[in-house]
Amino acid sequence: MDKEGMTDNSAKAKLSSQKLTRILIGLTALLVVLIVVLGWLLYDRKQEAIKLAEVTEERFHLIRDFEDLSYEYAMLRTDNDSMNAQLDARQEEIEGLIEELNRTRINNAAAINQYRRELGTLRDVLKSYIVQVDSLNQANIQLRQENVAVRQQAARFETQLQQEREIKEDLSARVELGSRLIVENLVASPINRRGREISRIGRTEQIQVCFTLKRNAIAEAGMRTVYMRIKRPDGLVLATSADNVMMVDGEPFVFTASRQINYENIDLDACIYYDDDGSLIAGDYQVEVYADGYILGSTGFSLR
Repeated sequence: MDKEGMTDNSAKAKLSSQKLTRILIGLTALLVVLIVVLGWLLYDRKQEAIKLAEVTEERFHLIRDFEDLSYEYAMLRTDNDSMNAQLDARQEEIEGLIEELNRTRINNAAAINQYRRELGTLRDVLKSYIVQVDSLNQANIQLRQENVAVRQQAARFETQLQQEREIKEDLSARVELGSRLIVENLVASPINRRGREISRIGRTEQIQVCFTLKRNAIAEAGMRTVYMRIKRPDGLVLATSADNVMMVDGEPFVFTASRQINYENIDLDACIYYDDDGSLIAGDYQVEVYADGYILGSTGFSLR
């Protein structure tokens, strides 16, 4: 092979080598570009995944914050129905937002920020409600304290009135008791036809009951009916008539005999008599004297 042929072959080989080099460089550059692009894509996907995880975590935090806020609204209650209705409406609004967060797939920070703003607004509203509720509770406490004070004062007045009524009733009872007729020297005696005291049934003509109505300045003066009641040993009350009935403490009592006496607020001696009609028997007798519906005194005697 001559020199010219060798030169041509060498040139061709050189050209082939240069072309291969350029191809390799191009492929290398393309590979580098592909690697860069793939790396960027992987980085971008990773960032998206991180952002999605952050948004998901933030959504869970939001749900928890809304649930806590709902509980705070639920615990805030007063005696005011209008205020409670407003609190219930706000709580329903919060429950609706919680339902949205559980139902809706949120994948961007803008939506999260919107819910955050609503959470902040509802918290501010809660603070204003707390102030109002505290004010209402303070007013209610004051009203309850005033009501307690009024009831206590009313109770004191009622107690005072009751005490005054009791004092008045006691005074009235004392006056009534003090204005009653008073009997002293009450003596019951069986007597014969000559007026002598005896103890034998066969000779007894009358039962004489004598007494003294004592002086009492506050007792009512005037005519009084004084009743005598003689009870036999067997419990039978002697009576001169079936109409001999008097009232004592609202109850009917049989009496033996009675007498009209003009009482003039001075000591007055008087006697009441029972004529024996054959009803006397042996034994111990009980004698009671009444006037104005109450007993004045009692005594007794015996027959044999």
